[in-house]
Amino acid sequence: MRNKGYQHKYIDFSFKGKREEEEIILMLRRHWLILLMEFIPLGFFLICLLFIDIIGPFVLELFPFQMSQSLLNLGESFLYMFFWFLVFIVWIDYYLDVWIVTDQRIVNIEQKGLFRREISELEHSKIQDVTTEIHGIIATLLKFGYVYVQTAGERSRFVFKQVPNPVLVRTLIMKLQKQVIKKEKIMEGKILRGKFS
Repeated sequence: MRNKGYQHKYIDFSFKGKREEEEIILMLRRHWLILLMEFIPLGFFLICLLFIDIIGPFVLELFPFQMSQSLLNLGESFLYMFFWFLVFIVWIDYYLDVWIVTDQRIVNIEQKGLFRREISELEHSKIQDVTTEIHGIIATLLKFGYVYVQTAGERSRFVFKQVPNPVLVRTLIMKLQKQVIKKEKIMEGKILRGKFS
């Protein structure tokens, strides 16, 4: 069922627990710059590995051991495997951390390491307030920051971390919340009229 109040392109994404009549309005991940910042230390690590690759054979000539080249190759192989393992962990953490805004609720899917995933959801009717926070010049120029959703439920606060266009996200969530509350009031009115007519 299409939501006529919003103009957006269809998001071809599904997640476990998606309801039949539910439509995905937004699917958010952290800003691409955050991923890049996490890859910078790995880039330095790779440069060090390449430096060892180039300098290693010259250093080995100073030592009379025959096994030294094999040990260097083994050590380098181990370090390269460790590098790719770190790249994989950083990518998985970035890619699988997802915030989904549907026409009915907000779903927060957070990957905690390789083997742990935390999924929480919040119905729009339980939202009390939505605020945004943008820190620093880079975040202001590239338009990314935090969105805090205050709730009346068990989990008092939902946090969208370092997402693009936080002001737009806030506005959209508030519109959806008002729309859901309006629908609930109409349904309550129909039920009351049905009882008392």
